[in-house]
Amino acid sequence: MTTSVHGKMATENLELGSGPVGCYLIHGLTGSTYELRGLAHFLEKQGYRVSARLLPGHGTTVEECNLVRAEDWLKETEYYFTQFIMSCETVFVIGLSMGAGLALHLAGLFPVAGVVAMSPALALDSWRLRCLLPITSRFITTIPKSKIYSESNLDIHEYYGYQAYPAKALRQMLRLNRFLRAKLPAVSIPALIMHSHADITAPFRNASLVYNGIASTDKTLIELDHSSHILPDDTEKEQVWQHIQHFIAKHLNEQPDALPVH
Repeated sequence: MTTSVHGKMATENLELGSGPVGCYLIHGLTGSTYELRGLAHFLEKQGYRVSARLLPGHGTTVEECNLVRAEDWLKETEYYFTQFIMSCETVFVIGLSMGAGLALHLAGLFPVAGVVAMSPALALDSWRLRCLLPITSRFITTIPKSKIYSESNLDIHEYYGYQAYPAKALRQMLRLNRFLRAKLPAVSIPALIMHSHADITAPFRNASLVYNGIASTDKTLIELDHSSHILPDDTEKEQVWQHIQHFIAKHLNEQPDALPVH
């Protein structure tokens, strides 16, 4: 499917490739399938079937995103992943930011071969978000990203997805994160965690939180130094893609019933 793109936001789902081995990709809050399309096409070229769907409230408007609840992200992700996993013999789930938390959640529920968590955002350092958002979200519906990143970005900057954070959806993300953190011990499958020290959106401590929180014995943490939050579409993206491909290839070989992929 050809994805419609407006700036750095896609408005359609990605469904690429075919075959018995599938990769299910999940984007983050206020993002879209745009930041995953390079990785998706790369994985398709490796012979994998790839699916990346817009989360509820994404690829449309900030106002619509403010209508979504944490349960909507969970239920819809579970629903479409169930359809995807039933059409493949072997599946890997790959998430970015809030999508990394959702990917880990799926990895604790379904029989998947491996999980990749890029820039997980299960814990945020901003005390304003934690303490003031429950109150301010009643009166302020959107928060321009330029205000949050004013010290690190130019005044005029095109952000991924929406140019503002939906305040009510941010509050729902905090609710979702509490739920997802509690579910980390349910993850026991092979895991690849990647995070950048230069990430100013989700602090690097999220990488350790996930690495130490999951029950997997086969787990790898890869630290990057130059990329921002959007690892699969930043300066080290080819390195990120290759790490994911190597992780898949390694654990695909450990699946006795999986057909070879060329």
